[in-house]
Amino acid sequence: MHVLLPSGSSNGSKILKPVKPANAELRSAEQGPGATFTKFLKEPLVHFLLLGAGIFGVHAWRHGGIDSEAADKGKRIEINAAVITRLKDAWTRQFLRPPSAADLSGQVDAHIKEEVLCREALAMGLDRDDSIVRRRLAQKLEFLTQDISMAAPPDEEALARFFTEHAERYSRPAEVGFRHVFFGRDRRGATVEDQAKEALAALTKSAVSEETMGDPFLHDFIFAGRREQDVSGLFGPEFARTVMNAPLGTWTGPVSSSYGLHLLLVTEHAGPQPEPLARVRDTVMRDLLDERRRQANGEVIASLRKNYEVVIDEDAMAAAASAPAATAQKNP
Repeated sequence: MHVLLPSGSSNGSKILKPVKPANAELRSAEQGPGATFTKFLKEPLVHFLLLGAGIFGVHAWRHGGIDSEAADKGKRIEINAAVITRLKDAWTRQFLRPPSAADLSGQVDAHIKEEVLCREALAMGLDRDDSIVRRRLAQKLEFLTQDISMAAPPDEEALARFFTEHAERYSRPAEVGFRHVFFGRDRRGATVEDQAKEALAALTKSAVSEETMGDPFLHDFIFAGRREQDVSGLFGPEFARTVMNAPLGTWTGPVSSSYGLHLLLVTEHAGPQPEPLARVRDTVMRDLLDERRRQANGEVIASLRKNYEVVIDEDAMAAAASAPAATAQKNP
């Protein structure tokens, strides 16, 4: 938009001349080279690159510069036979077929991309103070110590000694047989417990037969050779513990379950029975290897820890330990 302003002339008449508004000059300036550079600096990618360069520079300064030989090695990404085999095996496990040439080429490209990004991230120090990365590195070191512990498999003497020292672990669990009389809460209402106790008194005196008492039940009334785990899965853990510890040949109860109330008569009780090594050999071997792995990890960690001076702020530990209790008192 232009504004016409009066202007003097030689004959005394006034001539109207256009005048550009101030914002027009401003728009012209904004569209120049300086505006392009300003817009460039506002790009998020530029911010990321500048930040990365800054972090990398600080890292190099803190570590006394970058060794040229190490830098050259760090710039080399080698896709050798071992890497190709690993990529091929990973593809086969995932897709249950070997990769085609195109598939394998894609896997190599993905591996190169991951390697480039990983090295750049490490160079920028992005791995520091990252709990996920720290945990993964610690796990990889533990895996290495486990491989060391597996170098020499246990011999027969070691296997037999481990089995003898932990024989109770491989014993067949105790088993129980029992009968029960069921009283349903839905059918008998609030007096279900009183009725169950009356029935128990009659059964104890042998005045009546159990078959004439109780209510229909969804499962059996007679069980034989059941482990505590089996009973727990059907009636619940509290019921199972009661059955395993109930006296033999005596009616007891009432015992609660998820179904209702029960009167119990334990008819058989077999304690834990030792198993021969030949029957549980595979389990014993697995447990022995697991123990060796744990021992190897503990020894390596103890050895590595000697290289460090560990300083713990005991005051901060005490304050952190007491904080939850103080919070709980404020918010009962």
